[in-house]
Amino acid sequence: MELHNSLRWPGGSEKMFYIAPQQPLLRNEDDDYQEGSLILPDSASLVYNTTALPTGDKESGYEYGSTTTLSGLQFETYNITVMMNFSCDGNDLQSENIWSSAYFKTIVYMLYIPIFIFALIGNGTVCYIVYSTPRMRTVTNYFIASLALGDILMSVFCVPSSFISQYILNYWPFGLALCHFVNYSQAVSVLVSAYTLVAISIDRYIAIMWPLKPRITKRYATYIIGGVWFIALATALPIPIVSGLDIPMSPWHEKCEKYICREMWPSRTQEYYYTLSLFGLQFVVPLGVLIFTYTRITIRVWGKRPPGEAETSRDQRMARSKRKSNPRESGHG
Repeated sequence: MELHNSLRWPGGSEKMFYIAPQQPLLRNEDDDYQEGSLILPDSASLVYNTTALPTGDKESGYEYGSTTTLSGLQFETYNITVMMNFSCDGNDLQSENIWSSAYFKTIVYMLYIPIFIFALIGNGTVCYIVYSTPRMRTVTNYFIASLALGDILMSVFCVPSSFISQYILNYWPFGLALCHFVNYSQAVSVLVSAYTLVAISIDRYIAIMWPLKPRITKRYATYIIGGVWFIALATALPIPIVSGLDIPMSPWHEKCEKYICREMWPSRTQEYYYTLSLFGLQFVVPLGVLIFTYTRITIRVWGKRPPGEAETSRDQRMARSKRKSNPRESGHG
């Protein structure tokens, strides 16, 4: 929906206004804010060209007198939201939403910073140990190192940028290139984690279900890890293509020309089918494989006697057989 973000009021002063299908998201601390609403469908197109007039009572706000074409219908007068005298530094940017309150942001700070530090240090330590210690270079540890590398990708690029842009600045300050890369790396990291967990479960499944079969070699494990990363990179490839910078529908972003980083698909149909496919490849298929492999492993482990117990039972059967074959010895007993 195309909107202009200023009006020339009677007397020559220029004010900010906001028209949206929902309630306004941003508010000013000052008392120069008058509420109004214009309910529009999501697909509506609004065309207008006129001036704003006071409603008679100065405190009650303004009416926007217009001849408006909305999906072929004619409307005459609307109340609009008026917003004045805010700066572009974000200091006077307020919201009634609980997710933008100071308490919520404090909780986010307390969670994001430790998660970033521990994720970076912990996963980095895992990769270093596997790389530097020869006896730790096993097939399973190779998979764990790949899992840690995907988490490092998320920790370094996605966590800080999302934290700064969403909870500190309220806009994307890192440019178009990083917008493409951060969105891409986030999807790749999740896919790598899911597919690596699948590879680990299949390795355990083969080892337990067929203990005498040859295990996956280290060389073959590196091929599997390379395949995991290739599939993840290919699956997430549409995301950087459709990612870009966009000004959201809010007075502050429009007036100050502040952009956010988001996916902008050519059509809702393409977005729907890709999202559905990504959900299946990222969640449904890996979850199904994990449930199948670990359920079979659990049944095999719980349904089979431990080796020591099996040998004890065998010895008891052999002793009973000897006593039956030697009645004289069993009579002395």
